[in-house]
Amino acid sequence: MIECRGVSFSYDGAVPALDGVDLNIEDGEFFCILGGNGSGKSTFAKHLNALLQPDAGTVRINGMDASDPELVYDIRSTAGMVFQNPDDQLVATLVEDDVAFGPENLGVPSAQIAQRLREALKGVGLVGFERHETHALSGGQKQRVALAGVLAMEPRVLILDEASSMLDPRGRKGLMKACRALHARGMTIVMITHFMEEAAEADRVAVFQTGRVAMLGTPDEILTRANELVQLNLDMPESCRLGMALRAKGVPVCAQVREADMVAEIAQTYAERSGAGTAGQPSASQLEIADGTVPVDNEGNASEPVIELSHVSYSYSLSPRERRRWHKRSATAGKSSKQALWGNDPSSPWALRDVSLTVRRGEFLGLAGHTGSGKSTLVQHLNGLIRPQEGSICALGLDLSNKKDAAAVKAKVGVVFQYPERQLFAETVAQDVAFGPHNLGLPQDEVDRRVESSLSRVGLDLSTVGDKSPFELSGGQQRRVAFAGVLAMEPEVLVLDEPMAGLDPAARKDFLGLIGRLHREGLTVVMVSHSMDDLANCCDRIVVMNEGAVFAEGTPAQVFAHADELKSIGLGVPAAQRMALALTEAGVPLRRGGLYTVESLADELADLLIGRPDGSSNVSDIAKSKTVAREEGC
Repeated sequence: MIECRGVSFSYDGAVPALDGVDLNIEDGEFFCILGGNGSGKSTFAKHLNALLQPDAGTVRINGMDASDPELVYDIRSTAGMVFQNPDDQLVATLVEDDVAFGPENLGVPSAQIAQRLREALKGVGLVGFERHETHALSGGQKQRVALAGVLAMEPRVLILDEASSMLDPRGRKGLMKACRALHARGMTIVMITHFMEEAAEADRVAVFQTGRVAMLGTPDEILTRANELVQLNLDMPESCRLGMALRAKGVPVCAQVREADMVAEIAQTYAERSGAGTAGQPSASQLEIADGTVPVDNEGNASEPVIELSHVSYSYSLSPRERRRWHKRSATAGKSSKQALWGNDPSSPWALRDVSLTVRRGEFLGLAGHTGSGKSTLVQHLNGLIRPQEGSICALGLDLSNKKDAAAVKAKVGVVFQYPERQLFAETVAQDVAFGPHNLGLPQDEVDRRVESSLSRVGLDLSTVGDKSPFELSGGQQRRVAFAGVLAMEPEVLVLDEPMAGLDPAARKDFLGLIGRLHREGLTVVMVSHSMDDLANCCDRIVVMNEGAVFAEGTPAQVFAHADELKSIGLGVPAAQRMALALTEAGVPLRRGGLYTVESLADELADLLIGRPDGSSNVSDIAKSKTVAREEGC
């Protein structure tokens, strides 16, 4: 289906973005592309539907030369592409018009367009959103509209350029389910991703480095090569990390790229050791919650509040009279069944509904929730960018309903949006970082001090980058400059809305370390994230949003103890916790409880699988049940 021979390309004629790529993708194959930021993945993807033409070499799509201008229409009808940022490809005001745009341009008859529209929206869980305005959707909902628009064109090749980066856990699961269904029907899938569990589902994986194919093979061949992946700014799946950790402790298991396979391997090893079956047992950490809300325990959290929200509601579409009418209806109405798969109720106009919460000084607060749950609307309320239509907000002792007070708070509660590099605009890095302090009316020497200090805090040197255009920098450096511009205001609270979206594993780890250091230096941090692992590792407390309302609140251990309840609203638990729950259900008697990490889970499993009451090792007993060939094979 796709044949690339010696493909090279440069944006500036000097630095190659692609450097002699040779790659075949078969008809009907599920092909995954991995690589660090700047490795050439997106550039390569844009060659697959003739958005770019190679400087050298050839790209053929279903036998058609992508460099032939007369074949561009046919190639783009064959290969549909979903970009990382949905705003780059939404063209219409209403959802139904945007999804229909592609088929209309292909000349599909009206009756067929209507049928394709229904099927595409059903496939991405947006039935009922036909008349919704695209600009009012959340980032994840926009991404699903973009996907529906491509699916409605019925291409033979679906190219996904980090299309899951804006989706919540249920959305990513729904996307993978849709991809598997399309793949089963014969569609060729080319998926670019930074999520290793998605790569594990592919038929083959290619890893790009500096515009070249550095690794190529099956997921089992590629995703278990820990040292090489680290050198390429990537990571192994968490299931592989657990398998490697167990092997390092003497447990004879093979690292598996899929969690289900790793769980089955460990459960089999336990059964062979103990002679036990693998009948499921209820997990001690899955507790019954009668009213659907996780209990809160804030004892010992005595720090002063810096932001307090009291009964805040907000709608982008309702008038005051309509809001009162909706309050009466919502008191008696049940939840819509249409939210069951993807987690959205198309009939609800509420972005926030009766939200009350407190941000305390010095804490690291995480915000989780499905796409469209109100997270981004909530964070824009925290410094007065949006004012509540109902309820009240007090930040740093000031009432945000007061215009003057809200202006003062903006200098002390800094917000970093999704894709913070899009906040850049000035001619030089120094001018961009200085913009906020200048607007505060500070003297020039103080502005200069803040510019140098804030750049230093994010790991950049003023003398090196200060005179450069921010748009000449790498993506990671641009994100740091955007951070520095907020830090130069010397805020007391830093609010981050999905700050790691689109970053490779190494850059993600780097930025989490940066945010953690800023928190340790005294900043109060509020972070929105779809990564349950990031929230578990970083946060003191987590607030979970659902359909515009607070669903759960507590420490990471308290919140993630309720896997079933989180799953019901489209979220999940950290990977190690997920595997621990699956192991318990498979009959492995984990006893420690609490919130697991890969390391703590490996420790407990090693004690269980190779320990004896007298402290001696049981490794040889287990090894007898495994063949030498199987051991050498992993």
